[in-house]
Amino acid sequence: MIPVPPEIVAVLEGRPDIGTLDQAFILLTVDDEGVADVCLLSRSEMEADPGEVRLVVAGRKARANLGRSGQATLVAVAGGVPNYLALRTRATVEADGALAVALSVTRVLRDDLGIELHPIMFRVEERLAVTERWERSTALLGELRRLGGGSAGPAPRTGSPRGRD
Repeated sequence: MIPVPPEIVAVLEGRPDIGTLDQAFILLTVDDEGVADVCLLSRSEMEADPGEVRLVVAGRKARANLGRSGQATLVAVAGGVPNYLALRTRATVEADGALAVALSVTRVLRDDLGIELHPIMFRVEERLAVTERWERSTALLGELRRLGGGSAGPAPRTGSPRGRD
């Protein structure tokens, strides 16, 4: 198992504060025709520890691609350096129109060529917490941890918490 780099764990830590600029993270998946799909995520939809990355996607294409292939690539900028993490699904929880996924790292590329890169940023507005349903993401990430999707426990494949679809 390849550990999640400490700088990525750190950059995903916490939740964005209303009124600030925060990094938008790129999650790449591939459809059944081999075409890349881009999904932008915030820290409110992700978390990590040294053993895995956990995230929630609500987009129809990203959910379908992850469900079919079980693979994705996360792009995150930490310390001015882009990091590309190849990920493989360990566990999923699908509920309330979203898919929560625990992913193991299969490859890490730290693209440090001495050129400082600034991440894609977004203004954290109060309405985003409502429209992007951040409370749902928090609940689903907690459900993944509770079911043992965390790095310390066994990896369940799928579940439908509290009878929701």
